[in-house]
Amino acid sequence: MTEISTQVNVKNHERTKHPSILKCIATILEEIVEETDKLDSQQTLFHASKVPAITLENYLIRIAKYAKCTDECFVIALIYLDKVQELNPDILLNSHCVHRFLIIAIVLAIKFQDDDYYRNDYYSKIAGITLKELNQLESELLELLNYDLFISKDLYNIYLEKLKQYQEQ
Repeated sequence: MTEISTQVNVKNHERTKHPSILKCIATILEEIVEETDKLDSQQTLFHASKVPAITLENYLIRIAKYAKCTDECFVIALIYLDKVQELNPDILLNSHCVHRFLIIAIVLAIKFQDDDYYRNDYYSKIAGITLKELNQLESELLELLNYDLFISKDLYNIYLEKLKQYQEQ
């Protein structure tokens, strides 16, 4: 069994070809969370009792380091999070649930996009949650997405371009 460190070494995520994309996605999600934390929202399976101590950027770096997935998975995961919001407007991403939504969206993106992926027990260690919880959250996210994981090339390219534009701001 591979041991996963709880320490994040920001300089050691060279598997991601474009680490700036992680920072960009983290910043976008932090801006969303900053706004939604002010609102009352429906509790979901994804809501933790307390806000995780790890920043979104460091969480993404941790995931990139250990999941060894392609960069495309991070963009696809962002699209999945947007799709959840579109299909379920009563669910808001806030500081109590964004980490869990993010890891599960990335796991789904890895399984759908990449040729190689790990078992869920490994991803649960990366996420810092139990295997049972990861399995429940994965099933729940699939339902929230109506089991539709396909992302068209055009939609992917739109998101990628928007991320690049956002980085340039």
